Amino acid sequence: MKLVDTKLVDYIIFSLCVGVFIIGVYETMTVGLSYSYWLFMISVGLLLWFNFRQRKNDES
Repeated sequence: MKLVDTKLVDYIIFSLCVGVFIIGVYETMTVGLSYSYWLFMISVGLLLWFNFRQRKNDES
């Protein structure tokens, strides 16, 4: 028995990805890309994690 629905976790991961990306765009416009680069990397990492979970769920 799963404690948390996997679709809910996927929606949370994707929402975090989009939110961090939007914050990264705002920070880029205010202070520059060199100070907000880490936000984009977190966003890409969350997107890759989301994609990995989607492919893993499709296989099973």
